[in-house]
Amino acid sequence: MLHITNGESVTGTFRQVRFPGIYLAWNDVLHDGPVPQTETLAELSGIRAQALAGFEGGDQEKFRAGFANRDRTLEDFRKHQDVVLWFEHDLYDQLQLLQLLDWFAQQDLQAINLDLIKINSYPGVRPFYGLGQLSGPQLARLFPARKRVTQEQKLIAREVWQAFRAGDPRALLEFAGQEHPEMPFLAAALMRFLEEYPSTRDGLSRTERQALQAAAAGKRKKNEIYFESRKQEEVPWGDASVYLRLGWLAAGPNPALAEVQKNEFSITDSGRQLLEGKADWITLQGHVDRWLGGVHLTGEQAQWRWDMEKKTLVAA
Repeated sequence: MLHITNGESVTGTFRQVRFPGIYLAWNDVLHDGPVPQTETLAELSGIRAQALAGFEGGDQEKFRAGFANRDRTLEDFRKHQDVVLWFEHDLYDQLQLLQLLDWFAQQDLQAINLDLIKINSYPGVRPFYGLGQLSGPQLARLFPARKRVTQEQKLIAREVWQAFRAGDPRALLEFAGQEHPEMPFLAAALMRFLEEYPSTRDGLSRTERQALQAAAAGKRKKNEIYFESRKQEEVPWGDASVYLRLGWLAAGPNPALAEVQKNEFSITDSGRQLLEGKADWITLQGHVDRWLGGVHLTGEQAQWRWDMEKKTLVAA
């Protein structure tokens, strides 16, 4: 049996309780950096390795090797009678689930069972953020509730994954406005992703704005900014993604944050003007260079912006 889930926290718990089977952590933050259309999984993994190494200042070859090992384990799925996908409701998980369902939709499963465990809550665990909170016995209690992946789920995943990787975001916007009973957490996750586009009001993404608001409220250490900003999220983001955006806010000719010492920030006059709606982040920076899935915003102005009030994308 092959168990595929979002990261090392869950697979670590599997190991602690010796849960039967082989464990695979997908380990990719698909809402950060480029996820363009590619011919193969290996080609996309190479792009992702380069992006994540750049974000984290890590060894690109180490990232490439990690993705290569991950992909080999996936491609060897026929060594198992059962494959079980364990994913929760947040954006991080829903994007990984789309990628995996799209990939499995293109495989000959033969007599192999492909099952899915998808949750957004767990009895007695409040607030519930994800599978990583659960103990081994709690995870084991989810196992009998697994459901066979349906053809409709695979078709939805194929269409949405293609839309997520497209150079034009309008199809993704359409999917975000639809309810999908077979994938009940997808629409909300996609809407949260679209909120990372620069706002028509101030050029900030939702995560950037929340970080600035935390700094304006007096939080200075980066972990304090993270915990303050996550209060505005129904499903909190991982700290690494927020820290990445803190770095962006502290860079450029007119930074919105000043790093007063290592891992400690204060809001600047530019940052305050942004929160007051008196400035535009892209104008202050003089350009934009940001990937959102398959869309590359680049140049003096963003090709697409997010209208917070109307909840829609606006073309430049």
